[in-house]
Amino acid sequence: MDITSIRSVLHYLTKNILPTKFDTAQQPEPNTIQLCFRGVNSQTWLEVSWNGDSPRILKINKPEKIGRESTLSKQIRYGLKYMALISIDQDDFERVIKFSFAKKPGDEINKYLIFELMGKHSNIFYLDNKQKIIAVGKQIKSSQSSFRTISTGSIYSGPPINLKKQPREDESFQSWKNSISIVPESLKYCLINTYQGVSPILTKQLEVISKTGNPQIMEKNIDFISDSDLKEIFKNWKIWINRFKNNNFKFSTFNDDFYCVWFFDKEINCENKIDLCNSLENYYDYYLKQKKLELLEKKIEGIIFKQTNTEKKNLNIQFDLLKKSENYEIYKEKADIIFASHEIKKQDIIKGQKLYKKSKKLKRSRELIKERLSIYKTNIERLDEFTMLLENLNSLNHEKLFMRIKLLEEIMEEICNEFNIKKQREDQKSIYEIESSPIQVDTPTGLKLQVGRNMRQNDLISFKFSKKGDLWFHAQESPGSHVVLKSSSQVASEQDLQIAADLAALFSKAKRNIKVPINLVKIKDLQKIKNGGPGCVSFKNGEIIWGNPTRGEDYIKKNLKTVI
Repeated sequence: MDITSIRSVLHYLTKNILPTKFDTAQQPEPNTIQLCFRGVNSQTWLEVSWNGDSPRILKINKPEKIGRESTLSKQIRYGLKYMALISIDQDDFERVIKFSFAKKPGDEINKYLIFELMGKHSNIFYLDNKQKIIAVGKQIKSSQSSFRTISTGSIYSGPPINLKKQPREDESFQSWKNSISIVPESLKYCLINTYQGVSPILTKQLEVISKTGNPQIMEKNIDFISDSDLKEIFKNWKIWINRFKNNNFKFSTFNDDFYCVWFFDKEINCENKIDLCNSLENYYDYYLKQKKLELLEKKIEGIIFKQTNTEKKNLNIQFDLLKKSENYEIYKEKADIIFASHEIKKQDIIKGQKLYKKSKKLKRSRELIKERLSIYKTNIERLDEFTMLLENLNSLNHEKLFMRIKLLEEIMEEICNEFNIKKQREDQKSIYEIESSPIQVDTPTGLKLQVGRNMRQNDLISFKFSKKGDLWFHAQESPGSHVVLKSSSQVASEQDLQIAADLAALFSKAKRNIKVPINLVKIKDLQKIKNGGPGCVSFKNGEIIWGNPTRGEDYIKKNLKTVI
């Protein structure tokens, strides 16, 4: 979050929540705290994150009750109980925010919350009235930093003094140009390295709003930029300083993924009349969820890749052992030759017995090795199914981001449980209590069609949700989702059967083929595989019909409306 956005949020908070009574705190994620302040007629929730990738302070809607038992939230909750927030302080372009608390407005300050939103150095401090640290977001040892150690019980000291120049509205163009021209770099880095409060997003905003005729002017070396273009940049630079100093903010969006809090509608031809704090919350909510979605996908892909390599390695070991076990007859023949000789000495008897024993052991081991081979092959097939589920999830974008995140969390949990993989601390508990649901569409005659998107859903639609008379579809000898046609309510037409087969083909590994063979099985002929994972089934009396993935994709895009 850039300094201008931080300033705009603090300006809103100063006007709207001072003074208010501290109500509660919770920590939904390791580097995020949510604070509630109660006024006479309303309550305000804030979210502050000291995550190095996205430090931020936001006003948010009332969140789910998650993270109330964390140590930090308990300390803040009990320490600030019945206290009032009486001031919010932040100096000009500094990224340090101080919340001051007292028993009531007008009393002496008793506690502080300090937020340092400074990239990877971001942190939160809970202090007493003597600036002693009661609790901290992350402690810093002397081995980690030579400038400042951070630990509970020590006295708080601020971050290093910012030695860059402070932007001034009364600075002349020539002084500004001389300051940024000391080191000939791109205009972007000249501004960032010279002035306080300048971030890459601010340079992008200046580039967009300035009419220089060069859409990439910030990437040009300053020595090759004309004075006329620099003056245009400087003009908007002074507008930014003015609006920053006078707290003149307004939220604007453009180019889908870009926002600003100091542009005016007429300057960017934007007719967006939305609330600044709500807009910032929506923006960060979307992009943080998008980031989490991408991170989860990479994690799952990494887990599958690593586990597949492990299973293949174990499979190759068993193949080698099986190959060696084929020599059991050779050892038996050698022993037979020893005992068939006319003169047998004691050491020959011992040697022959060892050969017989080795032969028997190798013969017995063959069956065990074959069992292990079957297990490792099945594991590789299961991992292939999980890969397919991941691909299927990305093929449709009909639900909200939080539901896609939930689906990914469920798939990760299924993989970890099935292969006894230890989950990382941040992956152990989902922030979403709701469970995901299978896809449901109607056939042309009105029958319901259900498609599983993870192993749990495959199990549910195939056994728990199904009734006698329903039909089950799955790509033949290919990983993919279970598809169930709810034909127990009425007889399915040929068109219904074809649509179900097309969807089974679409949600399978064979979806890039023109035609895919699909198993059609009555639900009564479907059985769970004993000791198999969720979604592992066997069947009898099935028949083959052909599915068309392209036709299935066209159908589901036109008809997918609801999720169970």
